[in-house]
Amino acid sequence: MVDPLTGWTIVKTAAEAGKKLYEVAKGVKDYETKQKLNEILDQLNDLKQQASELEDENRELREKLRFKDESYEFVNPFYYDRAKDPKHETPFCPKCFVAQKTAPMSKPYQSGNDLYRRCLACGTPIEVEHRPRQHEYFSPSGEWS
Repeated sequence: MVDPLTGWTIVKTAAEAGKKLYEVAKGVKDYETKQKLNEILDQLNDLKQQASELEDENRELREKLRFKDESYEFVNPFYYDRAKDPKHETPFCPKCFVAQKTAPMSKPYQSGNDLYRRCLACGTPIEVEHRPRQHEYFSPSGEWS
């Protein structure tokens, strides 16, 4: 795999070379030579733009691959980072994960009898534990039980 900084190094080097070439072109008096230097400068700027676009595309592809490898584990109903969270303490939202985002879930909270976690990014509540309702009955002695 190519070092992620390689693309930016290429862009930075092209920019520095462009600055130097521009300085040289400013000092040249011969019209033909100046014209050729300007053409080279334009080509260098085009290469710099292409390198920047390739780096952006490379970053997007690396991000997509991150969700396809074995870095994450699905334990119903959440995803977990295998390397950083082997004890499954920080779940990721399944809805966001499908959209290739690692959005953490809130701490469990109770709503009615059930336990939920809410996605901190999209707000989706996910039921963690369903607890059957406890029914209260009125006894013949006139007391609620």
